[in-house]
Amino acid sequence: MTNTHTNMRAIDTLREEIDTLDEELLALIERRLDLAAAIAQAKGEDTADADSEELLLRPAREASVIARLGSLTRRIPKDSITAIWRELMAINLQAQRPIEIALHASRHPERMHLMARARFGTILPVRASASPQAALDKARAGRAIALIEIGEGDWWTRLGDDPDLNIIDGLLGEGGRGSALAVGRLSPDRLGEDRSFAVLEQAELANRLGRGEAVLPIAVSGNLNLCVIERVTPLSRAAA
Repeated sequence: MTNTHTNMRAIDTLREEIDTLDEELLALIERRLDLAAAIAQAKGEDTADADSEELLLRPAREASVIARLGSLTRRIPKDSITAIWRELMAINLQAQRPIEIALHASRHPERMHLMARARFGTILPVRASASPQAALDKARAGRAIALIEIGEGDWWTRLGDDPDLNIIDGLLGEGGRGSALAVGRLSPDRLGEDRSFAVLEQAELANRLGRGEAVLPIAVSGNLNLCVIERVTPLSRAAA
């Protein structure tokens, strides 16, 4: 038997092992989805709760899981870890209660559509909204995540006083160009502690920056600034 035949048989064997692993991976993924659904039911968050207007999204939990797995990966790039697990979480979210992404982006719609997919997975339908307010109205009803391009008006300046809506995430394009806000209805326990968003007047922003706080303005309208506020571990504690 030639080396070529020997190598081909070895390759066939390896491919059979890969096929077996693929099936095992699929079974594990479906098992994960089953467990996530069981947790939701145990908390009374199943699809029978049709009257609830709050999203079942848990941004802090998502970030924690992805960060932990990113620290454990050996060969898989961290960006790939993020994409894979966000897709899994989106599948579970959509199985519990279907929602959509209400997208308003008149300047860079294709870019914003891609950003929506990268952040929230491919299973959530993306539907265009005619205006920022139309997207926010869908989010307020609890059946959509509003994804609105920043730079189109000052609609975001009123979010701080809106009792029904929360900023879920800020999506930044390459080089910080082209950004959007994801907005929806979340209960306080679903919001993360490591990052928050606030609308600050110029004087308050200057005071916080002067104190060395990690505050990053991402949009401005007159005297108001939309800021990302990062929670930073004190240096003395980090050193310990």
